[in-house]
Amino acid sequence: MNIVPMNDRHLDAAWALTQQLKWPHRREDWQQALALGEGVAAIENGELIGTTLYWRWGDYATLGLVIVADKAQGKGVGRQLMQTALAALEGHQLRLHATEMGKGLYEKLGFVATGAIVQHQCRELAPGERVAPEASQNLRDARRDEATLLSELESKAHGQRRPALITSLFDSAERFIVLEEQDSIAGFACLRRFGHGFAIGPIICRDLRQAKVLVSELLTGLEGEFVRIDTDSACGLGNWLAASGIAQVDAPVLMYKGEPWQPQGMQAFGLMSQAMA
Repeated sequence: MNIVPMNDRHLDAAWALTQQLKWPHRREDWQQALALGEGVAAIENGELIGTTLYWRWGDYATLGLVIVADKAQGKGVGRQLMQTALAALEGHQLRLHATEMGKGLYEKLGFVATGAIVQHQCRELAPGERVAPEASQNLRDARRDEATLLSELESKAHGQRRPALITSLFDSAERFIVLEEQDSIAGFACLRRFGHGFAIGPIICRDLRQAKVLVSELLTGLEGEFVRIDTDSACGLGNWLAASGIAQVDAPVLMYKGEPWQPQGMQAFGLMSQAMA
């Protein structure tokens, strides 16, 4: 077995691995993830049997899409992939979201559980009451010339500096909106194609009501569609999502290797994805 840098030639086989696991990722989701980050692949007899992707966001980095084919389980493939990725990320504060199956390996590699990310989704969004903006608030489309400002707001929420991600969302998102208060941007959110339908995230703002306003706007017109939102269990959005018919279906463990970021006036109420965070 060899561990090699991942590239576009591996995408079809990587997508096939997620299909076997019944993960929802489209090939386009894989392509976007690799374009924004880096990865390593485990190759045995010319066949891809495992992957790990990672993203450098300034001082912080995230890891995800850690996959080992069923026939290669129990052979240390996941450990070798992770050790290779960790060597490349030396000096970064690291974050990942672990399944119960992977949690033990990550603990052995120095990661510590700090919370949970709850995955909410529904197959067909039902009509429901939405939270309207207050008189002092205004919703509008984000502008490309605001990318730097939006990246700075996001970095205050989770420490990750992701201008390349923000820029890419202007091309890939179905909708990219900002919430203004007194003519100043107080938050933003994106509606994207992902997996079986639509995902909402990132969702970056100051408080829970602002998050509900942003999500409500992006849910408008999605009745009957598949919708998914990944949110930190500690932020309080999950109960409202469940009451809106977007039920919790999973709760991977939030883990850090290094110093967890302390939010500075902004919060991440929704993730770009569990992999990229």
